[in-house]
Amino acid sequence: MVDYRSVSQVKELDDCGYRYYLHREATDEDGNRLWERPAAWLPQGLGVHEAAEAWEKSGRTMTLEEAQKIFGESYDAHTNRLLETTPNLDFWFRSGPYGGDQDIPRRYEIGMEQTARYVRYYTEKHPEEKPLRLSEDEFAVEWPFEVKFGDVPVRGVIDFVLEDGKPRDNKTGNRPGDPFQLGTYAGVIEQLLDVKPTTGDFWMGKSGKPTIPIDLTDWTQQRLADVFGDADERIRNQQFDPDPDPDKCRFCPMAHACEYSVG
Repeated sequence: MVDYRSVSQVKELDDCGYRYYLHREATDEDGNRLWERPAAWLPQGLGVHEAAEAWEKSGRTMTLEEAQKIFGESYDAHTNRLLETTPNLDFWFRSGPYGGDQDIPRRYEIGMEQTARYVRYYTEKHPEEKPLRLSEDEFAVEWPFEVKFGDVPVRGVIDFVLEDGKPRDNKTGNRPGDPFQLGTYAGVIEQLLDVKPTTGDFWMGKSGKPTIPIDLTDWTQQRLADVFGDADERIRNQQFDPDPDPDKCRFCPMAHACEYSVG
């Protein structure tokens, strides 16, 4: 069995090794994975991504109402899945002053609006920004990949590759991602499409537009091999060092099971 690594694994490991362990490795006395505290922003993000994917793969012929319907169905499905494991909304993450009972309907409305912003951005503001066509019936949207950086197999999904080969990731939260994520995607594009992107960006659901371009020229194949190689070695050696910090622990879905949690 191949042990694939991913961007999210590396980021979580770097953020807090013990969180990685609790989230991805630890089990209870019955051998089950540990409970993860749910949040309404999770189905919101999934729903917007699924609506954007469906709209793009329709050749942008889908109406806004149809895209929002897909968001709503996805949001309900993912929310119900979380409710099955955690029906008590007091145990859900709060979002500022909003508890789970308030945040679930609130996030539905936010996701509906972000879906609308996505469609309007690409139809009204910048219709020239189109996804790369990989074949007659395939676009580089939610594009799954499997590559190797050095000796480490890596897989994941790229949200969007523009026609010039530039990677773009959709974010539904308040903050963009980091250069490592886009740098990894640039390395994937270089391997699979023989195009070396020099910049990438994040499309932000909150503002309805991309961030400024992020320089990716330093993310070489060797640098990516070093980063993923280091993470792979730490995982194989079970090196899961804790990094307790009040800001991290407050939003950690595994804090309830962590002996190092602070704040």
